[in-house]
Amino acid sequence: MIGLLEIRRRKLQFSLIALIVTLISYLVLMINGLGIGLNQLAGSALLNFDADAIAYSDGAGLSVIRSELSQDMVDRIVETPGVDDAAPLGYVAANYRYGDGEVSSAAFLGYDPGTIGEPTVTDGRQLTPDDQLGLLADRSFLRAADLSVGDTVEISLRLETIEFEIVGQIDEGAFFFQPAVYVLRDTWQNLKYGPGAGPDTPVASIVLLQGSGLTGEYESFEAVSKPVAFDNIEGVSGQQATVTALRWFGYGIGALIIGAFFYVLTLQKVSQIGVMKAVGASGFFVFRQGFVQVLTISLAGLAIAVPLAWGTERALEGLPDAVPIAFNTSTIVVTSVSLLAAASIGALFSARQVGKVDPIIALGQQQ
Repeated sequence: MIGLLEIRRRKLQFSLIALIVTLISYLVLMINGLGIGLNQLAGSALLNFDADAIAYSDGAGLSVIRSELSQDMVDRIVETPGVDDAAPLGYVAANYRYGDGEVSSAAFLGYDPGTIGEPTVTDGRQLTPDDQLGLLADRSFLRAADLSVGDTVEISLRLETIEFEIVGQIDEGAFFFQPAVYVLRDTWQNLKYGPGAGPDTPVASIVLLQGSGLTGEYESFEAVSKPVAFDNIEGVSGQQATVTALRWFGYGIGALIIGAFFYVLTLQKVSQIGVMKAVGASGFFVFRQGFVQVLTISLAGLAIAVPLAWGTERALEGLPDAVPIAFNTSTIVVTSVSLLAAASIGALFSARQVGKVDPIIALGQQQ
């Protein structure tokens, strides 16, 4: 085709355009990757719960931080019609020390062994009822603290420092932008409320539920699906809105820049377009050659940007302080299709100019 032949003959000019397309594609891909990474950091542990619904205390506003459940409330939730299985779960944020006295925070989740709240261990062993000072640590926790199964770690909470043993590794992700750490529910209760807690002390923050038709507002609690629970994690909605806005800005800027480049190219080729029209070429034929160029350059840019983004993700994962970025197949496909659509829309800017070219005037200008 004439459009492809022109690309071959004007390699430098089209290479510069392909470079711009590559950089825009890379930028949008990285923004989308950061959005997924931040989502995983915000609550991948919640999305990994083995549950169909999550129950919160009434008035907590679907906040795990504010939700507190007594034993009586947990019993009522478990006895709700339609519940096939359930497990109370506690949450508290606590600091831990590692390295040369460095301090960081982790999300401590208290569970009962043998229930649906128990995470899958990838290395080491599960907690037993005797492991009051044992914990299961997510691999991100171990990597950040440079620890491994069998090591001990100091946990600080309520002006106390307690030494725990890491008995197993899990791959559950993060919660509230902190690595997930699982302990026994009795241990969690002592961490959050103190060892002298009385009978009226809350025994859980939420209850994981399995069954059908469980979501809704009840007399003393509210149950929602995991996606709804995730959307109500503090900071997630604002974060997603920001990432979405950046993504659409990227698409819009890409369409404008690609359109501007090919519009300028069209203006430079007015005389050639006039010659083609004079010998019988239609305006659609001429535009189609330019459209093929847009698609070819855009595909070439994506072919470079996608592996470059994957490579950046792998490089960032190796850093001591990992950057929250992740990619999946659907993200790559959706982003690529969206960028191609944006480039096609940008190419339409030059369509009007092609249609307006008068062969007689263009040939007269050439003379």
